[in-house]
Amino acid sequence: MNGIPRRILVPTDFSSTAEHALEFSQCLARVFAAEIHLVHIRILLDGQPQNQELQQELARIDEQSDAQMRETLGRQAAYSEEAIHPYLVRGLSVSESLTDAALDLGCDLIVVGTHGRRGLRHLLLGSVAEDILRTASIPVITVREKAVADCAPGRNILVPHDFSDRSSMALEVARTWAQALGARLTLLHVVEPVVYPEFYAVDVMTDDVLLRIEERSLDAMKKAAAEQLGGVPYTLEVATGRAVDGILDAASPDRCDLVIMATRGLSGLEHVLLGSVAEGVVRRCRVPVMTVRSEE
Repeated sequence: MNGIPRRILVPTDFSSTAEHALEFSQCLARVFAAEIHLVHIRILLDGQPQNQELQQELARIDEQSDAQMRETLGRQAAYSEEAIHPYLVRGLSVSESLTDAALDLGCDLIVVGTHGRRGLRHLLLGSVAEDILRTASIPVITVREKAVADCAPGRNILVPHDFSDRSSMALEVARTWAQALGARLTLLHVVEPVVYPEFYAVDVMTDDVLLRIEERSLDAMKKAAAEQLGGVPYTLEVATGRAVDGILDAASPDRCDLVIMATRGLSGLEHVLLGSVAEGVVRRCRVPVMTVRSEE
């Protein structure tokens, strides 16, 4: 994976959130001379009604609905200056159908809109965007409905780094994008202090220890930048606190335009128990977030 997108898949449900993601993908397509593959998933219902007359009526409604969707997709593609190829795909699962479509179409990037739901509603309803984050084998950019999304030259890209192999992989992608966009990179490491309840009467992370950790982190980032970034301009930052909060503070729209970070693609019970820094950032970030998946 060289990081340069040539075929971008953009899911659409014709909502304002999807429109915002499409606009950002069009900006990327201009920069990278890429194609856009605009995909709408039509969900198939399990089971068939026994009444033949009802079957025929449902088939007629489906056909009419499909024709309207194809017309809408075609209209969106026709009004764009970029090469947009519209598709209507039928399937049982939106996220699975989208990841399969990305593979079938040879796409190397997915740009998807997200509402950024949190709390119980998020847990019960799930999120197509986050399902894609956990299952897609190619990078995914999530764009929140009200995110400030721009990819004009001279941008600033934030790259959270935890010194793992997966962070190094994300940094390689970020370097390629920075070169293409004429952007500056900011490498950020967030030190998360170990905090125990007062009941234990211990203070593990003293100021001196914290200072030494920050200095070592800065040295490690200097080494990573020297090895991987070549002539790309960059800034190094070390913050202290919760990882998600530290990243979001650095990812404010007045400081950066895009976040590129790694994710392990957790799923099932492991995901529920451990959570994910990447998904926490995706739900709340006010600029687009690219996640580069690793199986590590």
